[in-house]
Amino acid sequence: MIDIHCHILPGIDDGPAEIDESVEMCRMAASDGVTVIVATPHFTPGQYMAGSARVYEEASRLSAALRRLDIPIKIFTGADVAISPEVPVQLRSVGHLTINGAGRYFLAEFPHTHVPPNWDGFLLSIAASGITPVITHPERNLWFMNHPEALYPVVAKGVLVQITAMSLTGEFGEQAQEVSLYLLRHNLAHVIATDAHSATYRPPILSEAADMVADLFGRDKADRLVRTAPAAIVEGRPVSFEEPIVPSGSKAGLF
Repeated sequence: MIDIHCHILPGIDDGPAEIDESVEMCRMAASDGVTVIVATPHFTPGQYMAGSARVYEEASRLSAALRRLDIPIKIFTGADVAISPEVPVQLRSVGHLTINGAGRYFLAEFPHTHVPPNWDGFLLSIAASGITPVITHPERNLWFMNHPEALYPVVAKGVLVQITAMSLTGEFGEQAQEVSLYLLRHNLAHVIATDAHSATYRPPILSEAADMVADLFGRDKADRLVRTAPAAIVEGRPVSFEEPIVPSGSKAGLF
């Protein structure tokens, strides 16, 4: 499996403080069946703004440690990019913000409580420039939790959506789980990732969510979410996905 959203580099954001925990997270991920991790530290102006040189250095240091310990995980780079008006300029000037430096996809993170005005038009304008946004964990954003159907128009035009494994398995609460299932039923989610931050309270485990999707929707869909689609994203190739299903009914009838 391939994890495209993981806070695994040490000392850069609110992920592991030391490389020993980063290595332990990789050991857990490998035991779970993960072979590729995209290291995606937060890139949030005024809070977390590690430069590309630092990100590449820590990714190289972690990769070297994994080779020494014979842990079969490949590390690529990316970032969990906070949405702000500066993002289009940042994507052109900060090398590690697109996944694997390919200039094709980036993780787009909204605040946990709301989305800015014209969020949809803003993302579509970035997509039109050739860099596809991958909206991270909308099932944990308060506004999307109450308006999941709002994702349909942007997904229909090519924006991608990533949901969190622990949301699907219930660790982020009942509503996050319900929204995750809603997005899956309507083909509004394209990738499952761990968004792991530690070896304990936010571990890098994908298999439980993948197995749950296989039980509910079939193994082919599960494989697309944790293997096929993330592989295409890492390699900068087009992502093939099922046509989104137009949501019907009111918000009150979703859950």
